[in-house]
Amino acid sequence: MSGYIIFHYNVLDRVRIEELGPRSLPELEKHGGEIVIGSYVTPLEGSPFSHMVVYKFESQEAAMAYYESAEIQNLSILRREITEGIAVYIPAFESGQ
Repeated sequence: MSGYIIFHYNVLDRVRIEELGPRSLPELEKHGGEIVIGSYVTPLEGSPFSHMVVYKFESQEAAMAYYESAEIQNLSILRREITEGIAVYIPAFESGQ
């Protein structure tokens, strides 16, 4: 079953945020992932963070292999320095479940 890794965050350092995307793309491609959303967020209810990036993977195993890879774990250190937010895995919806 396919699934998604979602990063939902506020940017704390607008200069250094530009480092994350280009450094994460090779690892994303290596694990067969694709960017399906990368945008500012327009709040409709509640107090969400201001940005969201959603990566789609063919399986939970591929998603977790990406997230747990050494390169992404190193980038997580940078991400936590320059953003505040959350990262989650969500399986794709399949009717009948």
